[in-house]
Amino acid sequence: MRIPSIPGTTQVRIAPNACVDIVVYASEPSRGEGLAKIVAPPHRGYVVGSTLRAFIVRSVGWRHVIGASLAPEGVEPLLGIPAAVIGESVAMLHDIIGNDAALIEERVLDGSAEGALRRLADALWDRRRAAPPPDVTVGRAAALLRDAAGQKRMDALTSDLNVSARSLERKFLTHVGMSPKLFSRLVRFDRVVRDLARRGQIPWTQFALAHGYSDQAHFINEFREFAGVTPEEFERENA
Repeated sequence: MRIPSIPGTTQVRIAPNACVDIVVYASEPSRGEGLAKIVAPPHRGYVVGSTLRAFIVRSVGWRHVIGASLAPEGVEPLLGIPAAVIGESVAMLHDIIGNDAALIEERVLDGSAEGALRRLADALWDRRRAAPPPDVTVGRAAALLRDAAGQKRMDALTSDLNVSARSLERKFLTHVGMSPKLFSRLVRFDRVVRDLARRGQIPWTQFALAHGYSDQAHFINEFREFAGVTPEEFERENA
């Protein structure tokens, strides 16, 4: 993830994305509100947990942000703690991985802007190679839910995995920090957010049904729960 440099004052609503994000500011950091109030100069590296509610960050001047979205089931091999421990928090990278944070930040920022994302990827890959693999069942379940864009029934999921619903939920709570059903809802919501830019003239009801919602009211209520605004308001903010 790289957010392009944008002049002037900007407000960005960061919506839940069913991931844990690592963010490094090459420019002056944004200033977060609410859940993200810890985001502020002079700190540059942050970890954004798998949030259930959107939050706002504001920036003045030029922004250059380098980031990586991590599948929550794979967080522990990279950061040393499971996504469940990070929870919904927004924390400084140093508070999660200690002094290694400074090494990663220096590695990312030392060089051309065009190569910053690759340097972050390389730094994370170096950490991954030295760590044990993530839980296989949780990894398979999360992959199936993503492949289905959050529209897979839980009974079909447990059947495909040949595990009990209770066992799968226990594993998700331990490693991901939420139930598989809630994770699936977040995956579906994230797909909706990504597809909004391509909605065009498709009616809201048709758009909602295509993304697995029972009707437009269900879609609006769930969108407001996660984003804090209606789909129309979110669309206008990002126009």
